[in-house]
Amino acid sequence: MRAILLSLLLLTAIAPAIGQTLPGEPFDVQTVLDEQTQINKDIDAGTGPYAQLDDISMQELRERQRKLVAMLEGHQYDDLNETERTRARTHMVFIKYLGKTDDDQLICVRKRTTGSNRIERVCKLVAQQRDENKNSKDQAMQMLQNRTITPCGPGGC
Repeated sequence: MRAILLSLLLLTAIAPAIGQTLPGEPFDVQTVLDEQTQINKDIDAGTGPYAQLDDISMQELRERQRKLVAMLEGHQYDDLNETERTRARTHMVFIKYLGKTDDDQLICVRKRTTGSNRIERVCKLVAQQRDENKNSKDQAMQMLQNRTITPCGPGGC
């Protein structure tokens, strides 16, 4: 039960980060169609995160966009049945995921809490993890540079 609750909390936390609606929430069809048009403009101009995709990912993106636009064009959210809404959300999430950089990806690791046998799952964005690693290395280097070395002989200091 606890795992389900934590999963729901995590989904709630990361859904806004990827700019996506949660399952069951209505979405504005025209906004989605406008986003797809903008993505295509960015790709044609060679700008934005989608312009850097490899050929296979680009082909999958175009196919998902084609299916999404065909499904939504000329319709409103209320016109779609639940299956169509779910398919549309699946396409939208996939398209958003392809546009994310490596820094936006969530990495989860299991860590043992100090002084305990309990293992926790800690999730961070790649960018957060990289920044923390850099900060800890910088702090270690600063501590090494600030240390004082006193010359001691065999007889003591």
